[in-house]
Formats: sequence, C-alpha cells, structure tokens
Amino acid sequence: MHSFDSKIAERVGVNAAVLYQNIVWWCAKNAANRHNEHDGKFWTYNSVKAWAALFPYMTAKQIRSALDRLEAEGLILSGCYNASAYDRTKWYCPASQPDLPSAANEIAQKGEPIPVSKPDIKPDDKHSCAIDGFAEFWERYPRRIGKAAARKAYAKALKVGTHDDIMFGLSQQMPSLASREEQYIPHPSTWLNQERWNDEPDHNAARNGTHARADRPGTGMAQAFAAVAERLSRDPEEGGDGGDGFI
Repeated sequence: MHSFDSKIAERVGVNAAVLYQNIVWWCAKNAANRHNEHDGKFWTYNSVKAWAALFPYMTAKQIRSALDRLEAEGLILSGCYNASAYDRTKWYCPASQPDLPSAANEIAQKGEPIPVSKPDIKPDDKHSCAIDGFAEFWERYPRRIGKAAARKAYAKALKVGTHDDIMFGLSQQMPSLASREEQYIPHPSTWLNQERWNDEPDHNAARNGTHARADRPGTGMAQAFAAVAERLSRDPEEGGDGGDGFI
C-alpha cells in the first residue's frame, strides 16, 4: 500500500508526498543495514522509468515534476554515486537525515552531494559503489551459484548497461524466474553475460513454461480427470456402457 504524510502533501502535493515517503523508507532501511552510505548519509536511487513501474498511476512527467518540487522545497537531496561515470541515475535522500559522526565515516566529504551534471566519482568510490550494486543483485537473484563468476559478469555488464537497468529487468522477470525449478534457472553469470535484463518478461515466461515448478503434486492429474468428467457430462455416451472408471 502506498502512503504519504498529509503535511508533506499539503506542502508539495500528493504525488511528491508519495515519492518522499518511499525515499524516506528506503533510506531508513539502508541506514539500518549500513548500505548505500555516501558523504555521511544513506541514499536510495531510481530512474524515472523505475519510479513509473513502482507508481503506475503517475506519468513520467509527473514523477519528474514531483522530484523537482521536493528538491526545490529542500525536502530531499540528490547526488550521483554510480559505478560508471556515464551512468546518470540519480540518488536521493531526505534532507533532514542526520549526518553520521566522522568516526563512523572516515572518508566522508563535506559539502553538497555530487551534482548529476558534473559527476566526479573517485576510483575508490566507484569500486565501493560497484560492490554495493553487486551485493543487491546477488541478494535478489533467485539462484545464488558461482558468486565469483557472477561478480565478474556484473562488472562487465556495467559497461553496457546501468545497475538500475539490470535491477529493473530482473524485477520484471522475477515471477517467471521464480516459477522455475532451480536447476532450470540460469546461473547469475550466464544471465548477466547474455544481457538477459533486456529480455521481455513474456519471452522468459514462455521459456519457463516447460520447466515450471510443481508446487502442488498431482495437480496435472486432477486437471486431466476434471477435463474428462466435464466432457462426459456434456456427452454421457462418450463414456461407454457403464464403465466403472476412466480409461
């Protein structure tokens, strides 16, 4: 269920208030897990495309306007902490989020977050961000096997796509992937090397159909008997002369 603070809504509108609540929730979760920490704050990130998937009742234009309004009102901050310098996915955090003590973040820098128009990501920051991104991918992928190979494949995948693209494609395909028996789910390295995040969800569902997980043993047989029973109810003579069962 999507929720928002009525006071925030009065100030910036309902759409912006919904996005603000989502940002606050994810940043609080990341803070609890010590995840996505940069410049003494905990962040979350999304592209407009991903926001639209999360909130289908908002258009891309409405989402951009809502985020711009939140920044203009000083309710959120934005930054760029992506693994690739050419990745423009924006990161967000609540402006009121308290800074961590210097002892808790020795490499924290003072000042505003890195602006999107002028990314200045140091090698160490890029490496850290790539590790964070892979950790999220590894946690969500339904088959965890070959972690070292998957990590290399993830780093390679970032050269042709963004972390946000990869995670959005994975989220779209999760229903079909999760429905498969584990042995038929691609290794994570294979999924990444083949750029499967670009596959259409329906395409994956078609592949998965022949290897769907049997969550309810005997369901197929029950359906077969039900079909025969329905056919006989329409045409009693089809069952023969008083047979005791189905053949």
